[in-house]
Amino acid sequence: MTTTPAESRPRADRTRESRSRILDAAVTCLLRDGYARTSTISIQAEAGMSRGRMLHQFPSKEELLVAAAHHIFEAQLAEPVPGPWTDRIADATGPGERIAVVVDCLWATFQEPSFWAATELWVASRTEPALAGAIRPAEKRLGRAIWARMDQLFGPDLVGRPLYLPVRPVLFTSMRGTALSYAFDARDPASEPLLEHWKEIARHSLLT
Repeated sequence: MTTTPAESRPRADRTRESRSRILDAAVTCLLRDGYARTSTISIQAEAGMSRGRMLHQFPSKEELLVAAAHHIFEAQLAEPVPGPWTDRIADATGPGERIAVVVDCLWATFQEPSFWAATELWVASRTEPALAGAIRPAEKRLGRAIWARMDQLFGPDLVGRPLYLPVRPVLFTSMRGTALSYAFDARDPASEPLLEHWKEIARHSLLT
């Protein structure tokens, strides 16, 4: 009796691969269709696998989307700073220019698909206790990782300034709130009027 390559692979590997395919499909559906229109059927079709196989992994939509929430946040935690941004930051000729580049980099993260997929789950969690329970600890871990990433981008000299810790959440929460308005008012993020204000706030707080 012969076996196919797929059959010869360890079951744990096949299970992990199936789980990853399902969760990637769930994120795709959240981005394309929104939380309300995302269903186990649409996720199954996107993943390209049998309903029985998917239900074996995730018996309900709630369990699946709770797992998708963790999947999104784990992906965000593992995401490195893109090379072009690290190059631009390294090439900055002084603290003022470094601040400007870092603010541009931070703002760009709010245009990423992972932000919008996470937003779908944040909004849904207001009326979905199980989802909220899954998101809350993941968000806390993500928050700590975000602060660490911002510290890395700004660098030790700017992080050591007296007003750095207060200005850090001001920049982040202001950007997140502004980004949400793009859900119903699509426009060019590069021309966002607040972009220069964020840079000025950071420069004034950290350099004067």
